[in-house]
Amino acid sequence: MDNVTIISYPGPKDNSLLSLTDTRSRYMLPFGGRFRVIDFTLRNSFFAAARTTFIYSTEDESLESYVERYGPFAGMKFPPIRVVSREYSDMNTCYNLILDSNTKYYVIYNGDIPSILDFKSILQKYRAGKSRAMLFKIQIGDRASMAYKVLVIDQKTLLKTVNQAIDEKRTSPNIFEMVINIMVNAGVKTGSINAMYWPIKSVPDYYDLHWDVIFNPEIFNLLYEEKIIQSKIDSGGFASVGPMGRVSGSFVSDHCTINGTVSNSIIYPGVEIGEGAQVRDSIILPFVKIGPGARIYRSIIDERTNRDPENVRYDIDMNCKIGTESAPIKNSDFPESLFAGITLIGKDCLVHNEARIGGGCYVASGFGDKYFAQKKFLYDGTSVLK
Repeated sequence: MDNVTIISYPGPKDNSLLSLTDTRSRYMLPFGGRFRVIDFTLRNSFFAAARTTFIYSTEDESLESYVERYGPFAGMKFPPIRVVSREYSDMNTCYNLILDSNTKYYVIYNGDIPSILDFKSILQKYRAGKSRAMLFKIQIGDRASMAYKVLVIDQKTLLKTVNQAIDEKRTSPNIFEMVINIMVNAGVKTGSINAMYWPIKSVPDYYDLHWDVIFNPEIFNLLYEEKIIQSKIDSGGFASVGPMGRVSGSFVSDHCTINGTVSNSIIYPGVEIGEGAQVRDSIILPFVKIGPGARIYRSIIDERTNRDPENVRYDIDMNCKIGTESAPIKNSDFPESLFAGITLIGKDCLVHNEARIGGGCYVASGFGDKYFAQKKFLYDGTSVLK
């Protein structure tokens, strides 16, 4: 597939995942216990041996630096990757990128959704169809939907379509959705494909999909035994479980220190859990520090981005209690995004000693410090907002 360019474009920006995507691109969302979504995007390109990959995004400056850390792999040079941080309505830039890449075929898809796609197989089906362009609907379960799709198109047809949009002065928040819609209106040939594709529409979706992926032996083995998918989350060394640490029914990534009790939970790289702390039915994202005696139930604690080694504070301080073990509570501010009793603590939050946070609660990124310096309780279903 050396004669193929893959173009990954992001889905629409919305508030459905709250702090998980309010200041980060979905590409940079941690997923699968060790990875970010972009690792899946790049895995798909590498597996296909694509000559070039363009990743469109304007939401996260750290995406480009993260991608730049990819390098030689298994004795082979990683395919050239370019993060395009421009407005999606810039059709002229799109046209020039197509000319610069200069491959015979182009694969265009929404790549900020975690997925495992076999583009080689898709190209084979495309060629068998003997058409200049073909739109494949991705089958999830028993249903193939136009909401999730892959367009395969030759260079001549793609340039003609983009040039037509330029001439007609068309604009769109997402130029590739516009290109696909133009092809649909022109009667593009369609088909369907099976794939591992995990749309995330709410915080409980994000929570549940971790268990579906990590504790499904087929998927887990594919992620962790396949040598293609990589992660560039900074870490180093093995996980360490101290004399008082206990881990059961959980996934613990590398570079963690566990001195408390972890059960039925997912712990990302760089996490520290203090002595006597309990983490149950929860997801702790990278580099979070949990103090001694804390209790965390059915919660997602978003990552710490300040990794200065001199910053030794706890994100969740000593003897805090967060979440509920049973009640299916909805958040009163975001009932469609946060429900099923799950509590979400945003990035870089500081929850002070002995604070009590209920089920279905939400603390926006960076907004715990001021609130919990004055108050000790956040009641079920309530929020601390910007």
